Amino acid sequence: MQDRETDHTAPDGAVCAEHRERPAAFTCPRCGNYACIFCWHTSAERCDSCLKRDPAAAAPPLPWETREGSWLSRFVGTLVSAMHPIHSAPAFARPGLRPALLFFVLSAVPLAALAGVIPNTKTLMFGSAFNVTVLGHPTQADIALDVIVAMLLQLASFSVEFVAIALPFTSLVRAYAPESQRPAALRVLLYRSWLAPGATLLFFLGLWMLPGGPRQDEPTRLMSVLLLLQFVLNALLLISMRATARLACGIGALLSFVVVAVPLVVYAMTQVFVAKLLHAPGP
Repeated sequence: MQDRETDHTAPDGAVCAEHRERPAAFTCPRCGNYACIFCWHTSAERCDSCLKRDPAAAAPPLPWETREGSWLSRFVGTLVSAMHPIHSAPAFARPGLRPALLFFVLSAVPLAALAGVIPNTKTLMFGSAFNVTVLGHPTQADIALDVIVAMLLQLASFSVEFVAIALPFTSLVRAYAPESQRPAALRVLLYRSWLAPGATLLFFLGLWMLPGGPRQDEPTRLMSVLLLLQFVLNALLLISMRATARLACGIGALLSFVVVAVPLVVYAMTQVFVAKLLHAPGP
């Protein structure tokens, strides 16, 4: 019965409601019209017309925006939903920036601050196998201040990089999406931006975890895993942005790649500039 309910195959001889010259491949469960492969969204199980008319109906709301369960379970559930960027994308078409801002403050901001401790501290050196070496003879107050400064530096870096990707992305979406669906661009960034500092934090924690000693093959394999994990988390952010532009904002397939590619270039250039600025030699 379950398979029969999810079978949206169009009958033989049916033609697409939008393109009469094309054979239909699917039947939209929402409006009943036939859709060709270009007018069908598999992840949303909607035809293109229905998805553009009401994208929020194609996905349940994010757990953070429901009243089911504790705030912790809703928080974790929203983090986990990032692992399904395409299926959850239509949920960003719902209105409301306040819950997205709160989630951003509780997720991306602390992760960005913590990601700066290992690479930016001057009084502590984080070696392999969870070793920590105090450099020089700093007091506890000096170490605490150094850690706070390191966190603030990384937080400032993240803020600049967030603006670098958010400004062109939201601007491009505003240029091509209907007015009612434009806020989805900012909502997806507020809900998914934790992926970037999360990837950075996991990478440095992984380096700190690497075993020392004469064997070099094990650290090399672990390093490859860390780089792959960092790539996957950053890729999930980009996939979320593209899926939101396509499924929540009604932007075309090809153009949805463009509205993500341009911010990605700006973001990458900003990362290089910020990295040089942070690691520039002092006077």
